[in-house]
Amino acid sequence: MTQQINTSENGVYIVQDGIITPLKPKPFGQDTIVWHNGQVLDVERAERIRIKKSK
Repeated sequence: MTQQINTSENGVYIVQDGIITPLKPKPFGQDTIVWHNGQVLDVERAERIRIKKSK
């Protein structure tokens, strides 16, 4: 099976059992992939909020 993805868009793609799951980028944060028996079980998404310094 062949599928196409748009390589001009930023992001991460998880391919598992022939299914593509796109992860879209966030302004700030962290994504953690949780593996179980060689397959992706979960993706944990943490968001970070940047506090700007006042002048």
